[in-house]
Amino acid sequence: MRHFSRSPWRELREGVYAATLEPAAVTVGLVAGADAVLLVDTGSSPAQGAEVAASARDLLGRPVTHVVVTHWHFDHFFGLAGVPDVVSYGHESLRSRLASDAVDPDVIRDQLGFDAAELVAPTDDISIVKALDLGGRRVEIVHPGPAHSEGDLIVYVPDARVVFTGDLIETSADPAVGPDSSLASWSMALDGLLSGAGHADDLLFVPGHGQPAGAMDVAEQQAALASMWASAEDRYREGVTLDEIVADFNGPRRYDWPFAAQHVVDILPYVYAELERRGVTRRRGLPISSI
Repeated sequence: MRHFSRSPWRELREGVYAATLEPAAVTVGLVAGADAVLLVDTGSSPAQGAEVAASARDLLGRPVTHVVVTHWHFDHFFGLAGVPDVVSYGHESLRSRLASDAVDPDVIRDQLGFDAAELVAPTDDISIVKALDLGGRRVEIVHPGPAHSEGDLIVYVPDARVVFTGDLIETSADPAVGPDSSLASWSMALDGLLSGAGHADDLLFVPGHGQPAGAMDVAEQQAALASMWASAEDRYREGVTLDEIVADFNGPRRYDWPFAAQHVVDILPYVYAELERRGVTRRRGLPISSI
């Protein structure tokens, strides 16, 4: 069973806080209005979610009233069961994810130490956008389209100029790409993230993992994701196999990638699978050594 812990809350801007939860080094957020308190993400287990909510109450002197889950992955979502009697929001896809075989009861029991039957869906589904009034403070919850997962949500606090991005942005490592990611549209989601809030120079972007970032950091990650997709699409169309790309890393390099070699090797199967789903035409290419 994993060890769960939390860093102290740190105030990012007035009434807006963040803390880091282990075992996944996930960032959770807290937004205080005059009438309500919003928690952004909940950690990896019901017990951790309960502890996070209790610590928020200790910090602010009043309870959490609303929760947003930025996406369905365990380190952001599974703690929701520990925060009862709140209004909670998640993308409409979370409900089906919870009922799917993507939630493995054996893994949850053996690795996270609780019963999968404890997990709960958000009380309210979001398809595109939702605005909340916390009392003198407006919060906007937006689904920017498929990216890190099919159901990412961002949480924008306009008066504080803070955006909680979930795993749309990571600053502690290269962006995580998995079987439920859409690299084709991820960079477009980040473009919307930057343009939707107007002038971005003073925006603080709080990633799902790592330290807060500025607009330039987001733009750099957007460019890297777009480059990764374009490079993978070119190789796929040329008929270059995954094994040939691995071999290329071990010899004279023919291809350039925006991420570290091991990360590219890890995520390319998912990117190639997306290219196949999209019906991108592929030709049989000669082995690299014969070109």
